[in-house]
Amino acid sequence: MTDKILRIGIDVSTLLNHGPDIGAGRYILNLVKNLLKIDKKNTYILTGRYITEEHIRHIYDIKKSFKNSSIELRLYKTSQGKLAIWDRLRFPPLEFLGFKADVLHCPDYLIPPTLNKNIILTIHDLAFMRFPEFNFEWFIKKYTREVKKNIQISKKIIADSKSTKNDIVNFFKIDSHKIEVIYLASDKIFKPLSLNRIDKNITKKYKIYKKYILSVGTIEPRKNFITLIKVFNRLKQKKTGFDYKLVIAGRTGWKSETTYRERDKSPYREDILFIGRIPDSDLVQIYNQAELFIYPSLFEGFGLPPLEAMSCGLPVIASNCPALKEVIGNAGITIPPKNYDEFRKQILYVLQNSSVKDALKKKSLIRVNKFNWTDTARKTLEIYKKSSF
Repeated sequence: MTDKILRIGIDVSTLLNHGPDIGAGRYILNLVKNLLKIDKKNTYILTGRYITEEHIRHIYDIKKSFKNSSIELRLYKTSQGKLAIWDRLRFPPLEFLGFKADVLHCPDYLIPPTLNKNIILTIHDLAFMRFPEFNFEWFIKKYTREVKKNIQISKKIIADSKSTKNDIVNFFKIDSHKIEVIYLASDKIFKPLSLNRIDKNITKKYKIYKKYILSVGTIEPRKNFITLIKVFNRLKQKKTGFDYKLVIAGRTGWKSETTYRERDKSPYREDILFIGRIPDSDLVQIYNQAELFIYPSLFEGFGLPPLEAMSCGLPVIASNCPALKEVIGNAGITIPPKNYDEFRKQILYVLQNSSVKDALKKKSLIRVNKFNWTDTARKTLEIYKKSSF
């Protein structure tokens, strides 16, 4: 392992183009902040190609917050068309534009045009291969081709979970020793709020006027919100006095039409709220004021929303896909994602038994101590050091 001062490059393109309200954006933002907190020795070069200035403030906020750290910015504005040509030609490499680093971390599947040979690649999940029916054909072809190539040229691969590591090995037949599992964590803003910090104006802002069960995630087929809506319908039909709303927070993703149609045809659609993308300052209030968090996703590489909910002290019921079982452990209830009756039974079981609900809340707060961004940053920094020569 080298003791020299390193120039560590991190591609922040996903954060620049999509912001921190998607998993990969949250990962980049929290990883960079925590690397800068624990590492005052090395120089960090944040690079990225972007087509919108909507989220660039996050990068400048980092630089402003860590004035005593050595940070360089190599950001390149382009257009969607020029970016496509740039990727196809793989020219010019970033080095021709002033970027220079001993190691380059690409934290979201793709590698920009570069001459760097010391590449660390993070793969969050292989959902596009596990569930191709939920993606567009062009996307599956592109990402399968790109990820296969990038796995080969990377020096080290970081996976969010053991489940993702197993998928990488099984799909691409590579040596498992090339892959390091490093868990993510929830942002520090997500925590239990005292009664005097609960703001009922936030729930009113989103037209939530009574008790509610909550889910959070991009509106797309893989998140399985259709099942959740059907379960909610059954709860309303079969349980007199089930006076709750179902609140789903998250941006609209691809193939979302069927999910919205399921809501629209529900006889209880007035109690099913899609509140869209919301800032974290509001989201922490939405978590804290919910009665129960439900996450029926068919597949995850990690599962940040359940961890955020647990960090706020919510009881959690989720699907039993492998990554979610890794994250939730025995702190929540896991169920096969298409088992409508079991979801219905467990939701009622928790809501009708205060002792069960309280026990799950306590387990949530204990479980989240296993995950923190300082550990994520520390383990990632060790990989940079080992890969820099």
